[in-house]
Amino acid sequence: MLHDILCDKTNGTEYVNKFAITITNKWPLLFFGPNLNPFTVVLAARILAKLCISQGPSYVNKFRTISEGFLVLRYLLPNYWNLTQLHETLMIMMMGIDISDYPIYSTFDINNLRTCLHYSQENNKLAIPDVLPIIIALWDEGRKIVEGPKPSVFPPILRSPLRPRSNSAVTRPVKEKINKEVTEANRALISRSLEAFIQLFDELYDARPVFREACSKQDVIDCIVQVLFSSVCHTSNMTSDDELNSKDVVLTNFDLDHTGSPSSAISSPIDGSPYHDRFRDNDDNISIDSANTNSGSSIIKRGGTSALTTKTSPHVSKRGHVFMTRLRSASWSQGSNAIPTKVLQDPMLDSLLNFVVDICIQSIIDPQSKNLTGLTLVFSAFPPSTHEQQLVFESYLMTHIAQNMKSTLQLEMELLFDHRIISNVSKFAQLAADAVIQGRFKEGGTEQTYDLLATILEILHTDDFYNRIGSNDASLIALYRAFNRMILVKISDLEYGELDTVKTTAFLEYCIHHQKIILSAKNNDMEFMKCFCYHLYRYLLSNDEKVRDAAANMWKLLILQKPDTVTSVFNIRVKGIESEDLIDGFRQILEMDLESFYRWLDSRKFELNILFTEHISKAWESTVMQEHKYSRETFKNYITKRINKLKKLQKREYYEREIILDYTTKTLTWSQSIHEVEMSRFTKALQDSEGHGNFIQSEWTRISEDLMRERAIWGPEKSDDLKWRLDYTEGPNRMRKRLQYISDNDYTSYLPKQTPLAPSHSSNTTNNVSNMNSKNRTSTDIDRELTEGPGYVDNSKPENNHSNNDEMEKNDQDDEHISYEEDKNRKVLRLLDQGDMVLDVYNISQIAGLDASEGLLLLCKNNIYLIDNFFQLSDGEVVEIWDVPKEERDQYLLLVAQAAGMDTEPFISPSGDLHTCRKWATADLRDVFKRRFLFRDVALEIFFTDGQNALITLDLSERDELYSKLVSRVSVHEDSTGALFGREKDGYTNSGLSSTFKLSSIFGTSTLHDLTQRWERKEITNFQYLIYLNAIAGRSYNDLTQYPVFPWILADYHSQELDLNDPKTFRDLTRPMGAQTAERRKEFSERYKQWGETDDPTPAFHYGTHYSSAMIVCSFLIRLEPFTQHYLKLQGGTFDHADRLFDSIGKAWESASEKNMGDVRELVPEFFYLPEFLTNVNKFNFGVKQGTGEAIDSVVLPPWAHGDPKIFIQRHREALESEYVSANLHHWIDLIFGCKQQGTAAIDSLNVFHHISYEGAVDLDAITDIVEKTATIGIINNFGQTPRQLFKKPHPMRTPSVTDPMVLGSYIFQDHLDKLVQSLMPIRGVSSCQQLLMPPDGLRYIEWGFTDNSMRLYSTDNGKVNVLFFY
Repeated sequence: MLHDILCDKTNGTEYVNKFAITITNKWPLLFFGPNLNPFTVVLAARILAKLCISQGPSYVNKFRTISEGFLVLRYLLPNYWNLTQLHETLMIMMMGIDISDYPIYSTFDINNLRTCLHYSQENNKLAIPDVLPIIIALWDEGRKIVEGPKPSVFPPILRSPLRPRSNSAVTRPVKEKINKEVTEANRALISRSLEAFIQLFDELYDARPVFREACSKQDVIDCIVQVLFSSVCHTSNMTSDDELNSKDVVLTNFDLDHTGSPSSAISSPIDGSPYHDRFRDNDDNISIDSANTNSGSSIIKRGGTSALTTKTSPHVSKRGHVFMTRLRSASWSQGSNAIPTKVLQDPMLDSLLNFVVDICIQSIIDPQSKNLTGLTLVFSAFPPSTHEQQLVFESYLMTHIAQNMKSTLQLEMELLFDHRIISNVSKFAQLAADAVIQGRFKEGGTEQTYDLLATILEILHTDDFYNRIGSNDASLIALYRAFNRMILVKISDLEYGELDTVKTTAFLEYCIHHQKIILSAKNNDMEFMKCFCYHLYRYLLSNDEKVRDAAANMWKLLILQKPDTVTSVFNIRVKGIESEDLIDGFRQILEMDLESFYRWLDSRKFELNILFTEHISKAWESTVMQEHKYSRETFKNYITKRINKLKKLQKREYYEREIILDYTTKTLTWSQSIHEVEMSRFTKALQDSEGHGNFIQSEWTRISEDLMRERAIWGPEKSDDLKWRLDYTEGPNRMRKRLQYISDNDYTSYLPKQTPLAPSHSSNTTNNVSNMNSKNRTSTDIDRELTEGPGYVDNSKPENNHSNNDEMEKNDQDDEHISYEEDKNRKVLRLLDQGDMVLDVYNISQIAGLDASEGLLLLCKNNIYLIDNFFQLSDGEVVEIWDVPKEERDQYLLLVAQAAGMDTEPFISPSGDLHTCRKWATADLRDVFKRRFLFRDVALEIFFTDGQNALITLDLSERDELYSKLVSRVSVHEDSTGALFGREKDGYTNSGLSSTFKLSSIFGTSTLHDLTQRWERKEITNFQYLIYLNAIAGRSYNDLTQYPVFPWILADYHSQELDLNDPKTFRDLTRPMGAQTAERRKEFSERYKQWGETDDPTPAFHYGTHYSSAMIVCSFLIRLEPFTQHYLKLQGGTFDHADRLFDSIGKAWESASEKNMGDVRELVPEFFYLPEFLTNVNKFNFGVKQGTGEAIDSVVLPPWAHGDPKIFIQRHREALESEYVSANLHHWIDLIFGCKQQGTAAIDSLNVFHHISYEGAVDLDAITDIVEKTATIGIINNFGQTPRQLFKKPHPMRTPSVTDPMVLGSYIFQDHLDKLVQSLMPIRGVSSCQQLLMPPDGLRYIEWGFTDNSMRLYSTDNGKVNVLFFY
């Protein structure tokens, strides 16, 4: 099911994204362990592929580095090597293709995969190259089965136990097969399947550069070569430690200056070194590797030297019985035991060999490959093994590479037109020649290398190539030098073989056949010619006639084609010998018969022997010694490099073992923990049965009550006694318009066994829910919660059953005790969504009007929870709020309760639930603001996308920490549906806010400065601007002491009609409410002056009351719950005298602007959008006025409202958006939020309030006297709080509206109806619908009145519908 959901393209990416965020990337690894259902393994692999490709490099990198996932997969997946669907999934994943595009096929056909890869778009690089070693590890496991029988193998994919969905990626069910022993037929089938995958790899290597680049990594080549190496050689499971030990012995005893006999050399099984640097030198300076010589060969041991003599050397008599010197004496191998190689007749292994050879060939014929990279990597990839095994494998590879190289160049001779390829070929030729001479390329290596070089040089001597390459070309010189060395090697082998007649004759005839190459004018190697002439002379002395004649024929060709070279060879000054006579004698071979030449040769044998054996032979001995010396020098470097690689390999093996051990241990522990928790959950489920029953009963009571309400299914049509309250949910522009029904009935609540009515608490109730405390959580805990769900508690104990009655009674008591202990914690966890897990827990207090409810804020993986009446003690224990010691509770809330009557007792919801829970998804978090409560930086206001919000306070030390965590969860919004506001900073600039302050609303993301400019340009309304200024200044609907403040707009509450064009209709926005009349200005100014003349240390102020306080807000909104209850709390439980209640808008204006010196109140936002607060919807009895006996009911409205609250709100809002207010509102902003709020400008504007109402005037935390602190809190709460100052400079004026058509470029429609004229074109036809031509050109007309309520735009020319609108 999970596979179908995640890997189904029709479901989109939402599920995959949520899954990747929610579930740890270690989770898929659990489904790759041994002995699991193979179908499950394939599905898990496909899910992992989907996650890696859809989530991109960041997810892959986390899976690679944090979880070491690819390393673990390389360890686990070989158990399922025979699942072809697994191979396909890994290849699809590696190439970066969406696995949803590739179904699960029940039968294997490589063409399905080949087609999918063909149609996939090629990327710049391989998506997940880490998969390559995993696939190769599957091949290696398959190789073991192919080569030899195994006790048992895993079966192919079993049939899916799940019903496949119709639109799922699974197109065919996987057939079930029976597990059985591997037979020859099965082994052949396995081999063919793996062969198909390897061939596909080879095709990708040739066709896709990105794949070639991925395969050209050393670790990938190591894996490939290891599989082939084990098949070619009989491996002995040698470790890197074993090989390192042998290398250390050799390196310790190696001495380049050692000159003892061959028996003094060190004999040790040593392997080949990394080839990274061995092939990178130019020309001849290529490092030398080694191989065995033929069995029975006598070779100088590694590290030693011998007398470099030949049988005919005059030094033989001086040296005694020493080994015959050969060119092969530079070999690195003792050659005592030959290791047989396997003939790869298996298709899979043969394909693998071809793949490796192709890698090497491509590195040679690739013009971009300057250092034979692929070849270098292959010969550096030998796994830990014996030296002889490595030599055998290298010789095996060289054989196939040489053969393949020859056929490639013969079929594609045009490759040699590229000089870069010729350079690469010459490097390989030198490498092959070195391998032959050093004994690394045996089993016909001399013949194959000779044949390859002859083929190459013959191609280069054709007409198409000959003139393209000069004689001094370095690549050509290198090719000739390698070819000459092969001739000398063959000569050396013939000499060692006692000059076998047949072989010698065949060799000389072969030289005659290739005379064009050997005697070419471009073959200018003089040392070679000396060596060649030296051995040709020796062949002339042979007793065998055929050898002697063949040598004579070669001398003829040599003298004929290279006379100058022969002259140079003979041009040696030897006392008593006339070289010119000898040269002339040899030249006579062209004119005389062979018998005559032989007679002349015998006559001058003494002189010729001296010339050749004592002088010309030195070139041969020098060549042999140079090769031998070069071999010894490079061997030490080779050993050092091999040791370095082995040490790296040793470290990597150790690291991988540690990773796998750690993974195995943690997975086992994790699994055991899951088992324990599940068993514990089972016992707890039994204990929860009674609690769930109570909960269901409570929920049913609530639901049934909802079904019986007005206009519900079973409720009455209309109720006369309904009660309503204002819901705190905010709509657009932060307007709260929703009224909620208030039920008069109490519900039967689901309560814990001990309620606050009986708060006795057992001393043993110390259950620590450490899983809810993020500070003590481990990754295992988090993973447990992810697996077990919200019901997980790790301190449970299994119940013990005893037959003894006493024990049973005790056990029952324990069960009851455990049930009580788990009630609080598990009730908290029961409130969480399934699968959610707790990350952080904070003790907070929710502020709602005048109420404060202490509880917990849970930050979970998916949601945020606010739960009432729980508390987490300092030791991590979660308890009921009434069980918390007073010293651990919020002291300020307790002081507020004393000073202002704020309710801090446990809050009980209307349903009777003591622990009300509010929950929001993390994705619904819209904005977070730092707020002040009682002028202390301890509050946060949280906004959500559903319009809900919460004002919470918490410990000062935790506020910033929680703020950072919440902000990190807020998505960045740039569109009109973005966050409500932006981030609020601690620092502020001269404008009142940080320059980085951002707010996002319906008009997008902007700074306060940008917002002001948009208001100036009339892009946002006055209401929007004021509501957001209030929010930025710290005003909140949730705190009545900091309620949003709006201005009085109108001064006319007596006219029958409201004239918004008359300035007298409006109040003076340049002055505060206390300065609306001259009399009030004078009196308040005198009060300020007189206060300053007293000795009272309290700063002077104009007003003893504030324009916004909790009492002002509640008095305005008294007719609407919950403000009614807040008002009653402020008044001690009863309404004030009816004469002092808010009952008339006109009278309230007169009181605040003129008549009452203690009334300077401004308005609240509800005056501009909520008509319900003006009506006594709940039919409260507010009493009657004294004297008149008039009952207080709904608010008396101005005459121009015509008794309708909706009309009042509409006209009042129009007044707020009028031109006069727009032109003067900036003055009022200066008074409340701007430059006239404080300082000299405030004094001049009669705008100074009590100093405690200003931010920063008092530090409650610095007051130690509890009486003084309580009094200060009372003043702040009762008097009111001045908003934060946002602007230090005068607020700019709003741009006046432009009405001039000449400026606008068009007429305002409603003001210029007379400009409408009849169209010159008549209306088309007659229709039952209404038609109207569209000016100015009349090319289109609209028609409406259709039965589908549509409006259609037609073309006048053809009558076709252009656009269709629905209304």
